[in-house]
Amino acid sequence: MKTNNNTVLGIFVLLTIVIVTIATFSLGCAEPPTVLDNETETTDQLNGEYVYNNAVVEDTEILILESFPVQIHVIATGYLPDGCTQIHEKNIEFNDQKNTFTINITTTRPADAICTEAIVPFENTIVLDVYGLEKGIYTVDVNGITNEFELQTDNIIPE
Repeated sequence: MKTNNNTVLGIFVLLTIVIVTIATFSLGCAEPPTVLDNETETTDQLNGEYVYNNAVVEDTEILILESFPVQIHVIATGYLPDGCTQIHEKNIEFNDQKNTFTINITTTRPADAICTEAIVPFENTIVLDVYGLEKGIYTVDVNGITNEFELQTDNIIPE
């Protein structure tokens, strides 16, 4: 049987293309994703199999419930960047010297998930612990979005 040099060269080129394709798919790209969050660029935190980031909050509303002692609920609305991202935690800190509640809402998503690229709106209610606070104006900061409420009287039941 007679072999043609073009056939051997063609088989060699085909094998090279297959090997390069397999190597490319198996190595992939390992650069961590970046997101825009409240107009500043940040890098997601990778922790094992999950990616953590701050939620994008667009607006807050403060509800003062008609009760005594007064109860305060903060409704935060915003969006998640894709269909796999979920609200992870809500951390609340109170600075009594500045009368400020700082709320940080974080998100989580599986690091290797293939997700829809459509943004997903969310609404989250956060209950503030305001019992025992004196009358005055208080600031609430949720992921950089600030709002205020006023307590008309000291928020404590007299004994």
